[in-house]
Amino acid sequence: MLYPTQYNPLYEWLSNLGNIYLNPSGAIFFNLGCILSGMLLIPFFAGLYNWKPIKKLDKILLILGIVIGIYASVSLIMVGVFPETHLLSAGGVFGSLFIIIIFLSIALFRHPKFIHLIAYYGIITVIIDISFQIICNGKKLLSSFNQTVPIPGLEWTVCFASMAWVGFLALNMLIKKV
Repeated sequence: MLYPTQYNPLYEWLSNLGNIYLNPSGAIFFNLGCILSGMLLIPFFAGLYNWKPIKKLDKILLILGIVIGIYASVSLIMVGVFPETHLLSAGGVFGSLFIIIIFLSIALFRHPKFIHLIAYYGIITVIIDISFQIICNGKKLLSSFNQTVPIPGLEWTVCFASMAWVGFLALNMLIKKV
């Protein structure tokens, strides 16, 4: 690994990988990964319109999920473009993930081609993300952050769980030919 010191995902923030001061030889890979991932997620979210729900509420939630998903994708690109001042962009990503999953799961739940296990998995992901948001917004807890509390591990869990949800939804679309 290119990180210059020992790196433990439970105790190191994900964004440390993109910091050129903490990771001078590896930051470019993290930042390019954020940019490319965001660029790939934009057409994914736009393509969700192919579900074409029948009920009006489901259509509204689908469109909102798509728009917020594109916003989160652009925010992810900005994390890679501006790694040193990424907090606003990262907030756009993490603050949107649970909303996207909720809106899209509700919008697609009644669709005959939607695999319901994806929505149930989404509930777990949403709980993890909201827990992370609550912990991170607890200024007192973060100001006293020390290496014995694995808060960054929750950030990693949110990222991987959310990306897995996107992967499951993409697989659902592929299998059911949406």
